[in-house]
Amino acid sequence: MAGPNTNMRSPRASAGRCAFFCAAEPHSCSGFAPSEIAAPGVIAMTNTPASGGTAEHYLPERGSVLPLPMFGLNLVGAITMIGLLWILLRFRTRTVALAMGVTVVTVYLFCLLSMLMTALGTTLLSFRLEPILVATLSAAGVFGVVDLAHAAVRRFGDVRVVVGALAVLSAIAMAQSIPGHLGTEITTAYTDTDGYGERADARPAGAESYFGELDKLIGEQTGRPRTENVVLTADFGFLSIYPYWGFQGLTSHYANPLAEFDKRAAAIERWAKSENADQLVDALDRSPWTPPNVFLFRYSADGYTLRLAEDVYPNDPNVKRYTVTFDPAVFDDPRFEVTERGPFVLVVRK
Repeated sequence: MAGPNTNMRSPRASAGRCAFFCAAEPHSCSGFAPSEIAAPGVIAMTNTPASGGTAEHYLPERGSVLPLPMFGLNLVGAITMIGLLWILLRFRTRTVALAMGVTVVTVYLFCLLSMLMTALGTTLLSFRLEPILVATLSAAGVFGVVDLAHAAVRRFGDVRVVVGALAVLSAIAMAQSIPGHLGTEITTAYTDTDGYGERADARPAGAESYFGELDKLIGEQTGRPRTENVVLTADFGFLSIYPYWGFQGLTSHYANPLAEFDKRAAAIERWAKSENADQLVDALDRSPWTPPNVFLFRYSADGYTLRLAEDVYPNDPNVKRYTVTFDPAVFDDPRFEVTERGPFVLVVRK
């Protein structure tokens, strides 16, 4: 047996998966209103304090100051400054300027509220609104540039060629600056190993190149489809490619707030202290959640390891990594099948 209620999932987990699926495939949920999908989770979070859900526990440096893109010494700074001035000059006469002004004020009020929330040990992640602020001010800046162009034509005559040339050069400068802004993401795109075990830069692939073989082994050894297996692993790239149920999330910040991340982490640490197979099997069977029937470890000289994460807000980075090590002797039992592939150790409970 793989533990109690192996094929059953809690309403909370099902609601979380449904919400995620509908967010990814909105056309598949056309029969449901967003409120019908989100409401149960919101109500449950309100009535029952979340255990280990720490999505708001992130305070980078830019989250502790007000965003002021208009003072940047670059093209974005110039266009947003023009946008800010245009809003201030036109909000009494142009409805669109008033709407943009309300948006800007709302963003800044939200930022101030987020700063106040730090006194309560959390944030509102207000820095995530900075792109909205930049987009709003930039859009206003376009209106401002149009007004300036009209004023220039009235003042200096037909200077449309000059205005057009400046607009084209500005667009080129903006386009050429994109790789600089996305430097980290571009590097990752070229150096990360994809689901086929290949890298875009044609260099030797990383450990992810074993994922396809591991997926095949799990199917052969469990005899179950992917969606009927629960996998405990710290290699979340594997779960992002193959649709297994994951027993634990990447960090508490990305975990379902109702998934009891901290309690699951404590359970994993207790399992790692098992001295023999009987203790581990008993602990798994008494798990309040559907226990994992597949373990994907990394091999080390000390044993089979999992690299887990702990919230350390308000530090930045806000995550502390720590290692949990299982004794290989615990799995030396007919109830488990152990397979080593590269740096990985696959353990399947029979």
